[in-house]
This record gives sequence, C-alpha cells and structure tokens, in this order.
Amino acid sequence: MKRPFSGLSAFFFLSILFYSIQSMAAVIQPKSGAAMCEALTVADFQSVGIMNATPPKTNVGEDGASAYCTYAGKSSATGGIELDVFHPAGANAKEAMATEETAIGESSSVQKSIAIPGTDDARWSPNAVSGGPTFATMTVRRGTLVFVIGIPANKNSQDQLLKLSDLVLKRL
Repeated sequence: MKRPFSGLSAFFFLSILFYSIQSMAAVIQPKSGAAMCEALTVADFQSVGIMNATPPKTNVGEDGASAYCTYAGKSSATGGIELDVFHPAGANAKEAMATEETAIGESSSVQKSIAIPGTDDARWSPNAVSGGPTFATMTVRRGTLVFVIGIPANKNSQDQLLKLSDLVLKRL
C-alpha cells in the first residue's frame, strides 16, 4: 500500500498548510490609520445581533496611531455604534494606561472590571452616558493597544461587546 505523503513531502505539505492558515488571519498593523477600522465589519456587528451597522466613517489622528470609527450615527454617545483604536496608545505600558484612563473618563459612568483572557485590563459599562442616550461600552488594553467599543444599550450588551472585543484582539 502506497502512502500519499511520506517523509519530506509530508513536511512540505504541512509547512504550506500552516503558512496558509496563518496568512488567512491577517493582522492589522499599528499606526495603519483607517485600516484599523477594519478590525470590525458590518458582518461582525450583524453576527452579534446589531443590525444597523454600516461601513465605518473614519477619523484618523496621531499620524495613523488612532482611528475613530463610526458604524452608525455620529458616536455611541449619540446612539450610534463606535470603535476607537489607539495602536500604539503610547511608547510604553504606562502611556497606554494613561490613554486607557482618558478613554474611560470620557463617559460619566463607572466602568466595571471584566476578565478577558490575554488582556492587561478590560472594563465595561452597560449604562454609560455622555450627553446623549444610554449606551454600553467596553474599554480594553493589551500592551500598548487600547480600544473602546460603544453600542446602543440592550439586554445582550455584555455578550455582544465581549464577542466584538475578541474579534478586535484577534485582528490587531
């Protein structure tokens, strides 16, 4: 009986397969400006039950290190859907922590700690307010990456934000 792969040919096949799988999980680079808004797509929002998302409008700052992405409305504080990415949020962990604190401070609600594997800190609020309707928000820091997701508040907000955060963490 002839084996389909043996020795060296099996090694090459597995190497090509491994490389192909890694290539499919493209990572968005730091300081890539509007490309950082691709960390979440309309389909991602739909997959967690948020149906009114549209392709993002972007506002890029800090030479491409920050991107403000709105997928509905003007911001999450006005009832829309928003992703803010700071990548890198500073030259070191201390600066990233300061960016995180600034981001958290922009909503007048207390954000509670929540465990997300692979992160340095994560906090969320189901009832944030910042001049408009109540919204749910999650702020996540991993190394010098900081991002904030805001969505309209609803009974599934925590689960939706956790799933969306997981996608952002995989892509950035």
